[in-house]
Amino acid sequence: MIKKCIKGMKDYIPSDIIIYKYIENKFRKIISNYSFNEVNFPILERTNLYNKNFYNNNFFLKQMYSFLDKNKLDISLRPEGTMSCIRMYLENKLFNIYNLNKLWYIGPMFRYENTQKGRLRQFYQIGLEIFNNINITSNLELILIINRLLDDLNIKDLFILEINSIGTLNDRFNYIKNLNFLLSRKDYFINDKIIKKFNFDVFRQLDKNNKNYINLFKNFPSIIDFLNNESLLNFKNLCNYLNKFNINFIVNKNLFRGLEYYNDFVFEWKYKFWSSQNTICAGGRYDYLIKNLYNLNIPAVGLAIGLDRLVLILKENKRLINNINKKIDIYVISYYNDKTVLLGLSIVENILNSDLYFLNIYHNYFQYNNLSKIILKVLKLKCRLLIIISKKEFKKKIITIKDLYFNKQFFISFKKNIVNFISNLLKIN
Repeated sequence: MIKKCIKGMKDYIPSDIIIYKYIENKFRKIISNYSFNEVNFPILERTNLYNKNFYNNNFFLKQMYSFLDKNKLDISLRPEGTMSCIRMYLENKLFNIYNLNKLWYIGPMFRYENTQKGRLRQFYQIGLEIFNNINITSNLELILIINRLLDDLNIKDLFILEINSIGTLNDRFNYIKNLNFLLSRKDYFINDKIIKKFNFDVFRQLDKNNKNYINLFKNFPSIIDFLNNESLLNFKNLCNYLNKFNINFIVNKNLFRGLEYYNDFVFEWKYKFWSSQNTICAGGRYDYLIKNLYNLNIPAVGLAIGLDRLVLILKENKRLINNINKKIDIYVISYYNDKTVLLGLSIVENILNSDLYFLNIYHNYFQYNNLSKIILKVLKLKCRLLIIISKKEFKKKIITIKDLYFNKQFFISFKKNIVNFISNLLKIN
């Protein structure tokens, strides 16, 4: 019996990898234009990097893969990238290098949670962090980057940007105080269980995407009504900037994000056609996190893109991925005997050692029973050239070259320079 993959993990087969790399390559080009620097950090971190930094800490710890190593060191698989990026930024003193405050990374994260649409226990994220910049322009820049990515992927119309300002910790404290009168009125609540949850974590309940909660919280005051003057002004200015750059958005007054370290601006890009688990990119400011943890005054803003959900959306909209499959330019069939296989390999190597090195070549040297069937399959790949060295060619000491674009066929002697012939053929056509 074939063993199955661990729950919450998955295999990434070639058709998956093609789409992941397609998105990554699009993103790499964009992020390079904005002069962000790529970084990488370990999958394993000390558990205490996380265990006192998240809102509703016990809840978050339950989702982490944590264990003792052979030296009894408490370590965890990273559940997200921001904390590791901060550690790396400080440990390597990147704050002393003026142009290294814009960083990005890509890789797997791990959380032991119930599997969701596009979210497994090993899931892939792209993260961006901008350090040491308090100006709201950095918020705007992150939004512009994601807007450009969605535009380049031809899926911008499938998403809506939701934004909110959650103010400072003091603003939120005042907000919660003003909700206390609601907590004492049971007629507002569905049952005692909701009252208990609300008392335990106000913002997690306000952030619920649930019809009962949404109807319930319609009568609640908004966090925006409790913002300090500076936070309110910054939020209004940011909204004006987004309008100036033609970025469509809505203000979601119940958007709080899941982690305590955010302040002021928070946002999420949501897929319009899923009713839940539809966030593909989210983030916000965390100006006081580094100050609270390391006593260094380094404001910051960041975001994370859920690659797995983005891939699912591209798959769901098949029209968007018709042209991203890896293209094969030349298909070589050389199976007959060892000499034909070596000749096929020699042709491939000579092409890749020439000015034609940019071509993608598939060399089929596996045994086949029916050459005609293989050729029919090759035609579906829409290659430019098909090179055949079968039994017939071997006996006649020739190579068959089929130009599949122009439906032409050529027979070339073994002794002839096939690379020059292919080069001239491509130039002629």
